[in-house]
Amino acid sequence: MIDRTAAQVADVEWPERGWIGSVRQALGMSAEQVAKRKGVSRNAVYQAERSELDGGVSIKQMQHLAAAMGGRFVYAIVLDARIEDMLYQQALRKAKRLVLEERDLSSWSPDERQDWIEDKAAELLHNFPADFWEDGTVSEQCRTTETSL
Repeated sequence: MIDRTAAQVADVEWPERGWIGSVRQALGMSAEQVAKRKGVSRNAVYQAERSELDGGVSIKQMQHLAAAMGGRFVYAIVLDARIEDMLYQQALRKAKRLVLEERDLSSWSPDERQDWIEDKAAELLHNFPADFWEDGTVSEQCRTTETSL
């Protein structure tokens, strides 16, 4: 569901005037008309429009304003990649760090190292340990490790 929703909204652009002002104008509603439907002052609607542009409008405010204009407010976290891909990449990063702790690593061939990493990544995805996301960012040390493996 998360990947499907992300795909649906991936190309949605933020309107220059913000959602409140853009929808209000598209409907041909004045701020006073929206305010009357919401039970607030016209200035409160204008303030919400300004706050939205500054990132200071609340979700609750957006919900009420959307309802006042005959709609509903929807929000989402859109990930940069599919969840499956993000999990796999994290498992690979973690496996590449863990392989360095293996005894006799220097005697392994590149193919043996790669096989171990892929097997460990699959195990991590299956077991999903509590520390799966610890050190989840790729630091300079991990990038060096990844290129040397």
